Amino acid sequence: MTESFRPHVPSHAESILRCVVPRVVPIDAALSQHVSQGYWDWQTQFDRDPDASPLQHPDYVLAEWEGARVATPLKPVLLRAGTDSECAALGILIPKSIRSGQVGSIGPSWMLHGLRLAGGRFLSGHESYETQSSLLAAATKHCRSVGAAFLLIEDLDERSPLSGAVQNEAAHGCRLFATHETQPRWRIQFPPSAEEYWKTFSSRSLSKFRRSLKKFGNVRLERVTSLEQIPDFLAAAHDISKESWQSRQFGLRIRNDEKELHEMSILAQHGLLRSYLWWIEGRPSAFAICNQHRGCFRYEEIAYRHEYAQFSPGRVMLQQIVEDLLAHDSPHTFDFGGGDAEYKRQFANVESRSGTVWLVPRTWRAGATLAYIQGGRKLRSTARAVVQKYGWATKARQWIRRGGAVATPTQAQPETEEPSHAD
Repeated sequence: MTESFRPHVPSHAESILRCVVPRVVPIDAALSQHVSQGYWDWQTQFDRDPDASPLQHPDYVLAEWEGARVATPLKPVLLRAGTDSECAALGILIPKSIRSGQVGSIGPSWMLHGLRLAGGRFLSGHESYETQSSLLAAATKHCRSVGAAFLLIEDLDERSPLSGAVQNEAAHGCRLFATHETQPRWRIQFPPSAEEYWKTFSSRSLSKFRRSLKKFGNVRLERVTSLEQIPDFLAAAHDISKESWQSRQFGLRIRNDEKELHEMSILAQHGLLRSYLWWIEGRPSAFAICNQHRGCFRYEEIAYRHEYAQFSPGRVMLQQIVEDLLAHDSPHTFDFGGGDAEYKRQFANVESRSGTVWLVPRTWRAGATLAYIQGGRKLRSTARAVVQKYGWATKARQWIRRGGAVATPTQAQPETEEPSHAD
């Protein structure tokens, strides 16, 4: 018996999106005072979206923007789809300034001013291709109207409807530029019980976990979720960060300033904070800044004291974190974020791919800038191929990435624990 055809019946929100062109709503002082309709539309969409990131919460984004103090001619806006009485979907566009050298240009470097899609996605209770395409077209139109050099979408998952909309250049009218190569993106989908998850590891791997843990002596994992814990956590994380290879490679990650305190406090106030501090022999020695919302735990930032690097502290702390997740307020998903690493592959059981992209308006100025950057990237690629051929790859990478500075042996990072950081 053949299955009878059932036409797709659009939801009420989808019907609204098909009939109404999204409009731009400035993020002004009224939003930060929580008195405008725009703020409540934003909060409502955040609450409705099952995949909303804590970093898209209105209070967090507003605090992040207010603390940035970025010199840019562009202003943050909301992209609102819906009727006057009902918001069906929302995008948050925040100014982002990037030097051309950060994305591969050579020679003189200058500041490019664009807009960033907060959270790398639009807020919507129905993540269909039609919804994403409509919002994306409106976002790129706004970029062109205000002279933005790009629309930045970070950590774009190839499986998402937004990725399909991004690939359709004819629909949104921009050039697509990948600032970083697409890489594997890893997640853990937790089974119903901890026992089922650990059964996926061999007895040899589990034995290795236990031996690795013993090398650190007396250890303790502290779960950080409350306001009262944050000041001490940031102080310890700042101290660890100064001694980590992550800061040597990417710059000081945790500054322990008022901005970080305010942003982390907002996450804690809304029950979104779930970070960790790992103690070794009574001394804070590693940390992980993370959040959790609607059953999805997200790994955002990690670091450890370099003196423990030979014992793989990041991997051992991760194993301790997974044990805590399985024992307390268990999420259904652990999202490692973008970037590949051996430790992620070891713990994850779901793979996709993601990357960071720019959508560049088809204007002569933006086109010339993009051509210059792409030319520089080709020259760099050719240089890498030549030095690899003659065995100079290591020194060439140091010269290209650090502007000629050669790392000392203490700066070499353990390859198996390298996290990814988007520009």
